[in-house]
Amino acid sequence: MKTILTIAGCLFIGIYAHAQKTELQKKEVKTGNTSFFYHFSSEKSDAVVLLFHDWFGVSDLSYEMADRIIAAGMDVIIMDLYKGKSASTNQEAGGLMNSIDQANMWEYIDEVLKDAGKNHDDIYIWGFSLGTIPASQTAIKNNELVDALILFYGNVTQDKEQIAKITFPALMVMGANDNPAGAINFFNNVNEASGTARLFIYPKARHAFAQKLFNGGGNYDEKAKEASFEVAFRFLEEMND
Repeated sequence: MKTILTIAGCLFIGIYAHAQKTELQKKEVKTGNTSFFYHFSSEKSDAVVLLFHDWFGVSDLSYEMADRIIAAGMDVIIMDLYKGKSASTNQEAGGLMNSIDQANMWEYIDEVLKDAGKNHDDIYIWGFSLGTIPASQTAIKNNELVDALILFYGNVTQDKEQIAKITFPALMVMGANDNPAGAINFFNNVNEASGTARLFIYPKARHAFAQKLFNGGGNYDEKAKEASFEVAFRFLEEMND
């Protein structure tokens, strides 16, 4: 695959008006002495996107993404690392992040991925912020099963051994004012190893520019969000060709 570094310039931006939450089914996954959940659409497509939420948990952004993914002709699974809880402020989100059940989380993720593999030929993983860590680690661990990875403004590994396992197409999206040095290094390292990475940096955008809840909406940037989603869905469309 051709190596591409994309810096946002003139892009057509189609503003998306989110009217309501997608009707999704909910499934419980028992691990150890606890339960996690995930939300999923009807299994109508050969391709599915596993969506890992950001700091705030399953929020309006998660459901909006589900709408967009389904409209693009794919199924969606919304992972819930907070066991049904969600936040509306940074302070609440920090508390939930610190309460993640690390002892059982990975078994839960493995079970969901196993189910996804039974029902779909193509598996794409998409993580936002906090979700970029479990998203990328899941993809790396299951590199023979995962077909593509999308990461939005989060931490990414710089470990060369792990990066060597990224043999699938990977798209990293960042804001220019969100210290993108780590993302640029990730992009360069993946391309040195396999040539499968792409990077999209939107000018002046800050961290979590797609999430209206972060900093009370202070970092939200509609243009950056729409331009980035345009790039991400073109990427997924290419994977489906």
